[in-house]
Amino acid sequence: MKFVHVATRTRDIDAAVAFYELLGMKETGREILEKGEATLVFIEPPEGGFQIELVYNWGKDDGYDGGERFAHFAFEVEGLDELYPRLLAAGATGVREPYLLEGTGPKIAFIADPDGNWVELIEV
Repeated sequence: MKFVHVATRTRDIDAAVAFYELLGMKETGREILEKGEATLVFIEPPEGGFQIELVYNWGKDDGYDGGERFAHFAFEVEGLDELYPRLLAAGATGVREPYLLEGTGPKIAFIADPDGNWVELIEV
């Protein structure tokens, strides 16, 4: 398993990117999710090792409460279709069953840990 990123929502993607760039991080990827109506920007420090995913949900310009702002932890995993039901059987809460992001991939799923924190599982 590999820790991939932490996601947080923002109401101003450009201001958020500029802030993290001032900290020395750099933008390493940007995705437009037409179906999900969101823009995702991935930033990381020069030495790598982890990413922050900045999520702008289109039209959500009035900010987020603290609990709504944090989105999820993300891990790369193998065998997502087998792992997901095992986690459910162990008491995790299903958030979204495995699916292909934007209908084409990668295959991902969301599950909630015992404290309700969302965990994204990305099949490798």
